[in-house]
Amino acid sequence: MSRPDIDHILLGRVLTLDRTGSIAEAVAIRDDRIVAVGTQSEILDLKGPETRVSRTDGTIIPGFNDAHAHMDTEGLRDRFPSLGRMRSIADVLARIAELARTTPKGEWIVTMPVGDAPFYFGGPIVLRERRMPTRQELDRAAPDHPVCILPPSGYWSLVPCHTALNTLALKLNGLDRASRSPVEGIELMRDAEGELTGVIVEHNHPDSAQIALLPAVPRFSARDRRDGILRSVETYHAVGTTSVYEGHGCAPEVISAYRDLWESGDLTMRMNLVVSTTWTTLDEAEVMMRDSLAYARGAGLGDSFLRVGGIFISYGGEPTAAAAALANPGDLGWSCYVKQANTPTEFERLCLAAAAHDLRVHTIAIDKLHEIAPIFERVHAAHGIADRRWVVEHMSYAAAGDLARLRVLGIGVTLIPDYHLWKVGTRFFPLSERDRELVAPATQLDALGVPVACGTDNSPCNSLATMRAMRTRRERTTGEVLGGAARSSAELALRAMTRNGAWFSFEEDVKGRIAPGYFADLAVLSGCPLTTTADELESLSCLATMVGGRFVHGGL
Repeated sequence: MSRPDIDHILLGRVLTLDRTGSIAEAVAIRDDRIVAVGTQSEILDLKGPETRVSRTDGTIIPGFNDAHAHMDTEGLRDRFPSLGRMRSIADVLARIAELARTTPKGEWIVTMPVGDAPFYFGGPIVLRERRMPTRQELDRAAPDHPVCILPPSGYWSLVPCHTALNTLALKLNGLDRASRSPVEGIELMRDAEGELTGVIVEHNHPDSAQIALLPAVPRFSARDRRDGILRSVETYHAVGTTSVYEGHGCAPEVISAYRDLWESGDLTMRMNLVVSTTWTTLDEAEVMMRDSLAYARGAGLGDSFLRVGGIFISYGGEPTAAAAALANPGDLGWSCYVKQANTPTEFERLCLAAAAHDLRVHTIAIDKLHEIAPIFERVHAAHGIADRRWVVEHMSYAAAGDLARLRVLGIGVTLIPDYHLWKVGTRFFPLSERDRELVAPATQLDALGVPVACGTDNSPCNSLATMRAMRTRRERTTGEVLGGAARSSAELALRAMTRNGAWFSFEEDVKGRIAPGYFADLAVLSGCPLTTTADELESLSCLATMVGGRFVHGGL
């Protein structure tokens, strides 16, 4: 080997994820790149007088690339006081009273949801009374403050989700016995006399109650979102994540927060952001695609730490929730995106316009690929999209024939195995065993040659949980396996959370492998994810995370 100036040499078990799946013993790094991979003797022969040498008993892998992360949400979850581990209404009221004693009179008391982080499963069911506190009960705990117990998002919890307000909070939001929700799927609960109890129940997965009904409740500020992202980055680095792909889209406010961190040099996570659009009519959409979204065409604009490109277009959606969101697109709640609702006809027109302007389309499929694929085929016939890397996000179930159509169209797929298999797997129990194999079908997509990567959906943020779900396909409440023949191999599970995600950001030649010329983006795990049993994957810890040759978590 030649002798380049080497900054750092890492010694340990190295899973390269190169084309042959080789296992090496050492990695040499200069600046932000890997310059050599090989045996210890080969790499140590490159050592110079200033070279730092580190050794680990753990396993060095390419950093995790979370292909559907909603990462910014993580850092917002400690913005408000916690009600975690409360097990009765008395517990909740005592916590509210405690907050009232330290909050100036008249100021808002806003808390996190009832239930336990990170999922808040069950909501008020975890309380002895199996209900939320009423406005009268909250009034007694905080008579001089407006109070709001926030709901979780239905995506990182389970619907229904519950909000609770006291009488002053209802008044400040203009809510009384005559009030009705403008959004379908939201209930204003009432007592026997028809008066509001202060409890709001939401059956929609995207949280809409605050946006549609509670304008007076304090929102996340621009500073909250910026600081929240910094906390999120730290948390994701701590589990070995070095890159994130936000295919569900990011609203202008969220993109601005990332841009601020990027400009100040504080962004250490490699981010690829898709635009969550704010048009309100189809005509306006076509003008925006032609003019103001020109920067998002093709692979987008940016550098290796922040790139913005492509647009998210919703297939379906709840129209009244979308109308409430678009009335004030800066009011996002827990989401990083602006809610949309499009009929199949509207979706097709928007996709045709996007293709005409070279804008990559991302859409959430869930179980609607059989409806979306024919639309994409018609768009392909008109404009040719096979080399543009359009993306189907968050796919839950699809027939084998529809999966095969994706390869012809050049479309990639992101899956959320921990959500669809572990978290809500009971939805798919009625399916036959053969059809169960097509839930979160990573194995089938990979065999077809369809680009497939997996994400955590921030539920939770640990990529090892996603890999566990891929390999076990086990539902959380019963332990039942959904389509055992479709269990992912250990190699595919690791590849889907590392190397495969680079395709989605046009970076497969610089990211996702441990090979010369690639970014020195690495995670050091306490054990080997290829030999650790699936059920024990989450027991592995991340000893260190490196981005661009610099440790951003831990160290060796």
